[in-house]
Amino acid sequence: MNYYFIVNPVSGRGRGKVLGQRLAERLSRLSINFEMVWTERPGHAIELAERGARSHSVVVAVGGDGTMNEVLNGVVESGTALGLIPVGSGNDFARAVNIPFDFDQALEVLLKGRKRKVDIGKANERYFHNGVGIGFDAWVVHTSLGVKRLRGNAIYLYSVLRTLMKYKPVPLELSFNGSVKIDDYFMISVGNGVSMGGGFYLTPDAEIDDSLFDLCLIQNMPTVSILRNLIKVYSGTHKEDPRVEMHRTDHLRVESRQPFGVHVDGELFSLSVQKLDIEIIPRGLEIIC
Repeated sequence: MNYYFIVNPVSGRGRGKVLGQRLAERLSRLSINFEMVWTERPGHAIELAERGARSHSVVVAVGGDGTMNEVLNGVVESGTALGLIPVGSGNDFARAVNIPFDFDQALEVLLKGRKRKVDIGKANERYFHNGVGIGFDAWVVHTSLGVKRLRGNAIYLYSVLRTLMKYKPVPLELSFNGSVKIDDYFMISVGNGVSMGGGFYLTPDAEIDDSLFDLCLIQNMPTVSILRNLIKVYSGTHKEDPRVEMHRTDHLRVESRQPFGVHVDGELFSLSVQKLDIEIIPRGLEIIC
């Protein structure tokens, strides 16, 4: 196989640059056939992935869930296999497909070349691999963009507490499985993988190859209850709360007369969405894991 590595040098608070250089040295010593390119701006990985998919058998994202999302959107139409060296703050997709967080172990998995077909999703025109967050979760992502000194799920936890002080839910109309639900939902998580935000198990029973999303619908509740459930999300036991609904579906439509926020794979999609269609694409991605 010939590999095309797309490195995000700012992922993992700058670890991407260091690990990218280390990776190039290791691959050269092993006489691996590869090309390595570096992202320079948001969205750049999509362009690079489109180019790499035309001439390489495997395109590899070296970064976090955001980098992986861009690479996915660049190669999904080509059917080229994807690899991942996780370097980001959350790495939830790596967790979902059992790719080790350790650099050496992740590289070993990649070079063994075992491929697996997994589901992906599409939110309006944007493909995603791990999940979509609607409402509070999207505003948390927005807040996290200003956090510079923390790492991992500490970023998410800090951003949750900051966002809680100002977030106001809006009425949302949900259509799925032949039913319609209307409520001021606090947040909605659409999970292809089991976790978001670096280990928050919002959809703990999700399977990445069952042709279904897991939905977590959280009704609006007092701040004390939100904080109590936040602790439970670490273990996935929040779903025992009667104000938390869990469902499975292959399509979800969300509509509102008021703008609502959306994140896709932990990257801010928009804070002014009024209609969102989310559909599953069964076995739409071949991943080396």
